[in-house]
Amino acid sequence: MDKVMLIPSAILGLLLVVLYLCRCLKTGTEFNHAVMINSVFQASGIVCGIFLIAGVFFPEAKEMISGIDIYIFVSGLAVFAVSAQGFHRDAIQPTKERENSNDQVPAEENN
Repeated sequence: MDKVMLIPSAILGLLLVVLYLCRCLKTGTEFNHAVMINSVFQASGIVCGIFLIAGVFFPEAKEMISGIDIYIFVSGLAVFAVSAQGFHRDAIQPTKERENSNDQVPAEENN
């Protein structure tokens, strides 16, 4: 990762860790080191995501990013997963046949 992304990622990561620490102190929650590490990774993803988006609109931003193939791969996976999930939710689930015919409500009989 280039310094153009490393420095903003580190700064944002530290801010997120400080935010998490303050919330832990305020609520009496035990500080979790795994959350701290994950926050720094998430900060890196946020910064790289901003550069990826900016690269579409500004050629200068696209030239600054290199070595972020993993983020492009993860972005592709995210778009695929959201699209597939949306299609399944919108088109497949509503048209799914009932698997059990006993689920049907019987008609009332006249006595």
